[in-house]
Order: sequence, then C-alpha cells, then structure tokens
Amino acid sequence: MILFFISCTIYITVLLFVRPYEHNLKAVPLTFVQNFKLIQASLYLGIFLLSIFFITSNYNFLVIDERAYHLLALSNEITISLPYQIITHLFIHIDLFHLLGNIAGIGLASLYERRVGSKRFLSILAIGCIASIPSTLFHVEATSVAGISGGVYGLFSAYFVDRAELTIKEWLSACLIVAVIMLIISFGQTYQYSSNEYQIDHIGHMLGAIFVMFYCRFKPFRQ
Repeated sequence: MILFFISCTIYITVLLFVRPYEHNLKAVPLTFVQNFKLIQASLYLGIFLLSIFFITSNYNFLVIDERAYHLLALSNEITISLPYQIITHLFIHIDLFHLLGNIAGIGLASLYERRVGSKRFLSILAIGCIASIPSTLFHVEATSVAGISGGVYGLFSAYFVDRAELTIKEWLSACLIVAVIMLIISFGQTYQYSSNEYQIDHIGHMLGAIFVMFYCRFKPFRQ
C-alpha cells in the first residue's frame, strides 16, 4: 500500500507542479487551477491505472494476481477469450515496472493534452488502443496481451504528427523521427517481466503508433 500511495503522490505532484517552459517570457504564468484544467485526462487516467493495478495485484502493488490476469487479459485463443476482455486488457498491467512505464508515458503525453485538449487526447488514446488489439493475431503460439501501451505509443506519435499545417514532407519527417525513437526504445528494452511467461508486445506498440500517424494525417487537430 505504501508503494501505491508513493506512486500516486509522485505522479500527481509532477503533473500539477512541474509545468512546461514558457517560450514567451512575458506570458502570465498559469495558475494552479488553469494548469489542472489542461491535464485532467492524463491526471485522472494515471490515477485510475494505478488504482486498478493496486486492486488486481491483491493490494501488494508488485505483480498482478494470476487469476485476475487470466480473467481480464485478451487471449488469441478463441476457446478461452471473452468479449469483455477487448476492453479490460487495456487497463491491467503485468507488474509494477510495466505499469510505471506506461504511467510515465501518459505523464509525458500530458504535454500533448495541453496543446489539443482532453477530448482529442482521449480520442487518440482510444484509437491507438483499438489499433493495437489485432497484435494477438500475429502470434502463432497461444498468447495474451495486457496494458495500454498501444494507446500510449499512439499519443507519442500524435505529439509529433498531429498538426494541421504539416506538409507531406514535414509529416514524413515527423513519422521518421517517431520510428527512430521507437526503434531505439525497442532495442533498449532489456527489461524482463517478473515471469518468463510474459513478453513485450512490440507489434501492438507499432500498430498503435502507425495507425495514429495516418489518422492524424487525414484528420489533424485544428484549433
């Protein structure tokens, strides 16, 4: 329980009190309330995911309970998969490191939310999550997926490409930047889950990012 409260406190504190650098030195600093209104989606989403993991880990906040995992994760085996798992698998995480990786990503994505608003932020998150679901079909062996990483990678892509004024050349350059950073992250992920049964779903990450790239190209955010 201590880890849970520490994680929540750090996340809330960072989002509320660490604000982006203002390029305009004459700009009036945001008040606490104004800053809060700009990051509501990322703030509440992070707290929600932390709370879900706290419950599904049987309150130890270290590793998800095996029964909860099999009940809520999305499997590529039709005989054991259940319709509701299409939604529930997005909100559970394997262990604390898996969770904190996505929480950090959502915290960074609050920069994107500040620019486009909560509604667009949540829309892009949902699109990335939905696009990542078919990753289970690319696995020959029986496997299950969990986590909101596809949506987080979608938000990461949108931060670079979701601008209506981008030309095709600029959009392609932004996509290349995203691809290079994702490649570096993928090669740098030497972390292993708590059990050898679990692996990082790189395909799901890629699908979430790519689909959002094209979505933002054809339906970019407009002020």
